[in-house]
Amino acid sequence: MIELNGLHLDKNSAVPLYEQLRQGLLHAITSGCFPAGAKLPTEEALCKAFDISRPVARQAYNALIEEGVVERTRGRGTFVRTPDTRGRFLNQQMSFEKEMTLLHLEHRTEVLRADWVSYTPALFGRLELSRQDRCYHLVRIRYVSGKPFVLVENYIPESIFPGIDAYDFGKNSLYDVLENVYRVKIVRARRTLMAQTATAEFASLFAVHRGSPVLYVENVVRDQFDRAIDLSKEYLDGVTQKFEFEVVNP
Repeated sequence: MIELNGLHLDKNSAVPLYEQLRQGLLHAITSGCFPAGAKLPTEEALCKAFDISRPVARQAYNALIEEGVVERTRGRGTFVRTPDTRGRFLNQQMSFEKEMTLLHLEHRTEVLRADWVSYTPALFGRLELSRQDRCYHLVRIRYVSGKPFVLVENYIPESIFPGIDAYDFGKNSLYDVLENVYRVKIVRARRTLMAQTATAEFASLFAVHRGSPVLYVENVVRDQFDRAIDLSKEYLDGVTQKFEFEVVNP
């Protein structure tokens, strides 16, 4: 028996049958009837349950596949996709809070350190700062569904964001504060991905061996005036995390 929270397809509705089915399947997934990794009913089973044609069932599933909600494995069937918590937004610059909200994932942030950093050639060169400036150095760990997900460092110029140290970034989104308080619009970022190995701190926080693989993502973020407003460094467990994104020829 197929349980879709009492879904009934209305063949007299102006809404296409495949869209009604897509919405019903999506609701069943988001409400927990089909958790991540669960196998979904076959197209044949949907056809029998709702008295619809095979193309209608296939179109509903294809729409969910395009949305990244489900995935089809040849010879095995269609499954609820485990949320891809980074790859889906790899080509976008948005706050962690917004990413997790869009993915409907429970999350929290803990501040590990927050201090001021004076001139160093490499850091200030990346942020195009003078020797007289300072950077607010913020180190946080993000948890998703109760598990450590990413260790992130941010370097924020004091000359652009005076008083930035007054905010609690365990509770407040850094980018929300930059945009809503300081009226800065985040326009673009230069993103670099590379492999590293786990430091003693990372190994302790993520319960992995020192020297195990780490995915490193670095961002230099620019605003509407083309100022470098943030240098962020993100460290993720290279064993359990992966990046997956679509590349399209122009």
